[in-house]
Amino acid sequence: MANPEIESELDGIDRLSVCLYRLGLSLAALLLLCRGVSLLIGQDILAHGTWLTALMVGSGLCGFCLHIYDKRVRFLLQGFAWGGLMLAAGGAPDALVLGAALATLSGLAFKEQFCFAIPGIRLLPMLLPLLWLLEGLRLSWAAALVALASGLLLILLSLAKWRMPLHFDIGDRSRYQL
Repeated sequence: MANPEIESELDGIDRLSVCLYRLGLSLAALLLLCRGVSLLIGQDILAHGTWLTALMVGSGLCGFCLHIYDKRVRFLLQGFAWGGLMLAAGGAPDALVLGAALATLSGLAFKEQFCFAIPGIRLLPMLLPLLWLLEGLRLSWAAALVALASGLLLILLSLAKWRMPLHFDIGDRSRYQL
C-alpha cells in the first residue's frame, strides 16, 4: 500500500498479484461502461448474468490480490469479494451479488484514493452504492448515468495504476499486519 518511496524487492508472485489486481480493476471498469451503455440503449451488450458474473470475477480478482497493511480492512474487502463469488456460485439473488461486487470496488476506490490521491476517485465510494440502489429500483436511465460515470472513473484509476511501478502496490512490507 502507498509508500512509493519504499521499493520492496518483488518476486514473481508479487508481480503476478499486482498485475492481477490491476487487471481486475480494468475489467470492472469496462464492465461498468458496458452496463451503462446497455441501459442507455435498452439492449444488453452482454447478457445480464454474464455481465454480473464477470463483474464479480473482476472484483474477486482485486480482493484476492489485495495489498493493504491493515488486516481488518483487508479481511473485510476480501470477505465481500469472496462472499460475492460464493453467492454467485450458489445462485443467490442478483441484488446480493451486485452489492458484494460494488462494495468491494467501493472499498478499493477508497483505499486507492487514500493511498494515491487520484483525482475524482473519491466519488466512487458514493457512486457505486448509488448504482446498486438505482439498479434495485429499476431506474435504468439514472443507473446508466451512474454506471457510465463509475466506469469512467475506474478507467482513470486503472490507467493510473498501470502507469505506476509495480512496487507502489506492495509498499513497505514491514507495515503489513499478518
